[in-house]
Amino acid sequence: MTRTLILCVGLCLTGCFSSKLGEIPGRAQIGEEPGADFDAFATVGSRTQVGNTEGIPVSGVGLVYRLPGTGSSAPPGSWRSMLENSLKKQGFNHLKELLDDPGRTTSLVLVSTLIPPGARKGDPVDIQITLPDESKTTSLKGGVLMMCELMNYDTTGNIASVVHKGETSRPNGSLVLGSPWVRAEGPIVAGTFVADGKSEVDTHSAGYRVGRVWAGGRVLESRPYYFIMNAADTNIRSAAEVAARLNGTFHATVDANSKVATAQTKELVMVSVPSAYRHNHFRYLLVARQVPIAPVASDSLYRLELEEQLMDPSTALTAAIKLEALGGDCHRSLRVGLESPSPWVRFAAAESLAYLGHTDGTLELAKLAEDHPALRAHCLKALASMDDAASTDRLAELMNNPEGNLRYGAFIALRLADENHSAARGVLMNNSFWLHRVAPGSPAAVHLSSDRRSEIVLFGNGHTLRGPFTLPAGTDFTISVAAGTDTAKVTRIVKVKGEQQVREVLCAATLPEVLATMAKLGSGYTEAVDLLKRADQAQVMSAAVVEDAIPRELNVQQLSGFAKIDPTMAKANVEVARVGVLKSDLSLVGYDLPGDHEPEVKAAELPPKPPLSREPGRIFGSKRPAEPALDPNAPLVPGL
Repeated sequence: MTRTLILCVGLCLTGCFSSKLGEIPGRAQIGEEPGADFDAFATVGSRTQVGNTEGIPVSGVGLVYRLPGTGSSAPPGSWRSMLENSLKKQGFNHLKELLDDPGRTTSLVLVSTLIPPGARKGDPVDIQITLPDESKTTSLKGGVLMMCELMNYDTTGNIASVVHKGETSRPNGSLVLGSPWVRAEGPIVAGTFVADGKSEVDTHSAGYRVGRVWAGGRVLESRPYYFIMNAADTNIRSAAEVAARLNGTFHATVDANSKVATAQTKELVMVSVPSAYRHNHFRYLLVARQVPIAPVASDSLYRLELEEQLMDPSTALTAAIKLEALGGDCHRSLRVGLESPSPWVRFAAAESLAYLGHTDGTLELAKLAEDHPALRAHCLKALASMDDAASTDRLAELMNNPEGNLRYGAFIALRLADENHSAARGVLMNNSFWLHRVAPGSPAAVHLSSDRRSEIVLFGNGHTLRGPFTLPAGTDFTISVAAGTDTAKVTRIVKVKGEQQVREVLCAATLPEVLATMAKLGSGYTEAVDLLKRADQAQVMSAAVVEDAIPRELNVQQLSGFAKIDPTMAKANVEVARVGVLKSDLSLVGYDLPGDHEPEVKAAELPPKPPLSREPGRIFGSKRPAEPALDPNAPLVPGL
């Protein structure tokens, strides 16, 4: 497996500027509004552009151990040399015993991930595990990744092209090692399956040659966003002014003794995301760019005009964001919007209040999430931004709703707001997948996740299996229930010293008991998913199986367009199901509010529905690009 990793010169070890810097769409500036003075109300967005908005691919070589005889000796070559050097640094001396274990309990693997923009030091990231093409390892099931570091890389040929021509070239030359960005380790979830019911689980041995370590990596260095000063404002005073205004506006949403922004140079302001926006970086960038350079008095005409615009459904969304950009003292202005008869106004006010840390609008956000699919993802993210009981209690209540994407979206939001909340707590099965039993008394359903995290969520009660049936699960397991009984038999065929042995365990014919029994016998997530898919197809379960029921989302620009033509949200609620998640289009949308003179949004003008988005670490986020890998044939050049 060979892929290319691109490293930008100048910022090669700290990230890269967005390739769209020169293509940011036009925006409506405060100074363009009637009666406003541009110099008095210039915004952060009028003086800067956003950079460092692309993910950084990192990769490395690691060792998997505890394999049940399915591993292999590390093949000779560059991969093995890199692994030996890594193990020596960790203090391992008997390398041949590790890399050529006759019991086949170890294997060399390729490890990779993508560091999202805005990541903080210590943030978890999901790790991709693959095997080199020449590896003789047959399965990664049961394996544990030994600690290893992942780095960014480039080739000498590409670096020379950037230096001399200002552009990237096709990869050639020696491989140049960058800096360590991630430290990864942990138990591997081996196997693959395709979501949406379009494919069976891959239960062949080849399917177990890949795996994930969910949240198995920790980011070693923070990746702040870059606010790059425009040419006319390139001086240290302007940069310091931008940083000071951001710090003053968001001081209530960050940890003590920490800053949101730092003027690094006269051209560059380093910007971190406050905790209130940790699950919605786009919202933060949108709001931060609307922060006025000069403080706005509580009785200013600008603030009064925004308060009037907030009560108008056609301008409520943009007005609320601009009020949010004034900081916590606009609380009273936003609260008035909660009393409006318009759902657009109530939503705009409640959402901004939530990100400012006020709980006044939590009830309204929960109600809007139930009633309006077009607003659902935004409402759940706003509720997840707070760890207050007023918010988490509403999310727990929404998990009782029978609508699939609402209850699972509420579950994700609750887990992100408070992973230890009793209503979302789960049990780790065989160090492979999480089993959650939630929302007792609600309609029964089973939810599977094909990405983000290995988890099975059982909503409600009564997850029983009805016989007679006998179903395989993976390559080793069989589950059977006889007619008229409430007992299931879980069978696993294992090889011990080359001979097959059969292990059988009886348990109650309920999903929690069967899944727990399978885990005790050594099953992983892939076998559990295989059983549930087969049982659902055979119609022997009392609850339906749902996969990746994540709320769909319209972006702010589209919602603003609908607000002008759709006062009841009837059109937007229908359109969101067709359009799906559009956050992957942010490079086209930009980080500014829609202009005042944009044409009205019509259903026919919206883009077609993109593939389901699954970026780990972001709530309802975009799908990550293909994971990177190193080129084993390139000679190594240590350091730059």
